[in-house]
Amino acid sequence: MIVYPIYRGMAAMFLAVALYSINDALVKWMTSSFHPMQIMFCRSFFTWLPLLGIVLQKESWKSLKTDNKSYHALRAAIMALSLPCYIYAFKTLSLADAYAVAYTAPLFMAIFSIPILGEKIEKHAWIAILIGFSGVLIMMRPGSAVFSLGGLSAFVGGLLWALGLVMGRKISRKESDFSLSLWFLVACFLLSSLFMPFCWQVPSLSDWGLFAVSGLIGGAGLLAITRAFSLAPASIVGPIDYLILVFGVLIGYGVWGDIPDTFVMIGAFVLVLSGLYLIYQETRRKPLVFFPIVE
Repeated sequence: MIVYPIYRGMAAMFLAVALYSINDALVKWMTSSFHPMQIMFCRSFFTWLPLLGIVLQKESWKSLKTDNKSYHALRAAIMALSLPCYIYAFKTLSLADAYAVAYTAPLFMAIFSIPILGEKIEKHAWIAILIGFSGVLIMMRPGSAVFSLGGLSAFVGGLLWALGLVMGRKISRKESDFSLSLWFLVACFLLSSLFMPFCWQVPSLSDWGLFAVSGLIGGAGLLAITRAFSLAPASIVGPIDYLILVFGVLIGYGVWGDIPDTFVMIGAFVLVLSGLYLIYQETRRKPLVFFPIVE
């Protein structure tokens, strides 16, 4: 039997993008009733379940031993802080608008790699970064829906997510991917639990069902991304991630009747082009991992 791992990797990444789009739509739906921190808290009970099979099969618990506990905690906390930013952005913006601004993350990753990883950015890459941020300025022009606290939240979320990913890359050779993922999930639970005395609302049975579905889809999406990057190089599957903008437009229009602003689409196009160029340049040197991967 002939197997084409690259095509399977592309299919897995496409599945991951679809799952995360559905998950984000569920989160946006729940923001009309629940605080972002409670959504984050309740989902965390279910996100780890799809990973349990891998944990038991590969005995990944043995890989949790680390000498970098404080670094792990800092990185996980930074990434966990990005989630309420994203959730608030989903609440106040259309999915397409929130995705467009949040996808500044690849630009920030390139910048953070200088002080954290000691990498050098060539002149043409700096030009691509500046062009990408010009796309953000186009989207966040005064008077637009993106020029708001929700747009700022998406921007900050992208910044924090990128910082956490680059910090993870620094220790990825010494630490297991499962360890990086688990620390992140624990941080999400602990951070959100601090806010429960102040924003808790008793969910109905149907609400718990939505939390469960959202958490399970999120965990399944993580597994799909794991599979994608294990079967194909980032230069192949990374650009597929930008299809989430298309899914965001389709879901936003189908469920909420949202139509993206023309300037948002133009800015997103500029941002995507610059991001794809950075992915291309990075993968010419070494693989680039956008998400925590579970071994």
